[in-house]
This record gives sequence, structure tokens and C-alpha cells, in this order.
Amino acid sequence: MLAATVFDLDETLVDSAGAWQRALGSVAARHGHRWTAEDWAAIQGRSTAFWSGYLADRCPGLTPQRAASACVDVMVAAMAEGRFGLLPGADDLVATAAGLGPVGLVSASPARYVRAVALAFGLLPRLRAVVTGDDVRHGKPAPDPYLLAAHRIGLPPARCLAVEDSAAGIRSAHAAGMTVLAIPSPATALDIDVLRLATHHAVDAYVAAKEIPALVSTRRPAPRSAPPLGR
Repeated sequence: MLAATVFDLDETLVDSAGAWQRALGSVAARHGHRWTAEDWAAIQGRSTAFWSGYLADRCPGLTPQRAASACVDVMVAAMAEGRFGLLPGADDLVATAAGLGPVGLVSASPARYVRAVALAFGLLPRLRAVVTGDDVRHGKPAPDPYLLAAHRIGLPPARCLAVEDSAAGIRSAHAAGMTVLAIPSPATALDIDVLRLATHHAVDAYVAAKEIPALVSTRRPAPRSAPPLGR
């Protein structure tokens, strides 16, 4: 039996993809680059270091650090204005997991954004561990973020269930040795090789919340009674 649940944030719990795309496009436009669908596809599920470097490479005079900070400024403002929020069923999903064992959060996004979102949407009090894109040198799809989450929770990765939507995230959690419950994004749903890495699948947070109680529990099974001795 698994004993903890570790969630991805963006597009697993938070409906933020559109806001992130607009933020990246806005910052790129200020520096003379037109952000395209191809640019967006190239950074899906990747670490802060990757996407901020990618953006900086296309915007003369912009460093990765400034690129990340500017995008976070836009995202925090968008959140405050109510432009994105939790996905339907996400709050119940996290609450269900928290009732079964420790809960962690593993995001490729910058720490300032992750903590602002987790606090604003009521997730933070339920979290035993938070790992952001600023905490690891090698982000998703490397196993490092999920290995660090397991360490902070205090359990081996093999006793953790990871809930993920992206190909990079599923690869990361699987490489760390976690059991994966996939709530696939549209792109991930077409990637058969990635989906095979996930032991469990759900179409949305509501279905995932129904599946988790059968997978996660910190309760040890009661010892079986000895059978009566035969005469």
C-alpha cells in the first residue's frame, strides 16, 4: 500500500496553461519576439531553468533570471485578478489525499509563483513538502524533483503516488520510482509510450479522487487471527 501522494501543480490542480502562455507571450512581445504555438510546445512540463533560458535566448537583452521574474509577476497579477483557478474537483482531490496520508507538491514553476498559488487556493496547509523549479538543478523529466519530494516527506519514493498530467512529469515521477496516476493533458493522451509508464489513469480530478483511497493509506492492516487449532 502506498503511503503518500505527491501532486504536480499546473494543469493537474490549477487551470493555468492559458495564463502561462499569455504571460510568456507578453514578456516575449516586450522584447521583440512573437511567442508561437511551437514555442509553447517546446517548453511543456520543463523546468524553470529550461523555459526561462529558452525565452531569454529569443529575446535580446533578457537574462533567464529576468525572464522568469517577469513571467511570475504577470502570473501572480493574473491570479489576483481571478483569471485562473483550481481545476474542477482539484480541491476535493487534495483533501481526499490529505485524509489518507502526507501530501506533497512538485512543480517545475518558480518558487514565488508556486507558493503564491498554493496559499491563495488553500493548498498550502495540507502540504507536507513543496518542491519547485528553483529547488533542483535537473528538473522534470529528470527524477530529481520527485526524489527530493520523497525525501522531504520522509518516505521512500516507492511508497509515494505521483499525480501528473504532462509527459515530462510522468517520466520524472516514474524515473524516481513512484507509482504514477496520470490525468493526461490532451498532448499526453496521445503519447502511448508515456502513458504506459503510469500504472493508473483518470480523466479528471473527480475520477482521481475516487481512485486514490484504494491506493493510498498510512493505516497498517490489522493482524489476522490465528486459525483455530484442529483436534
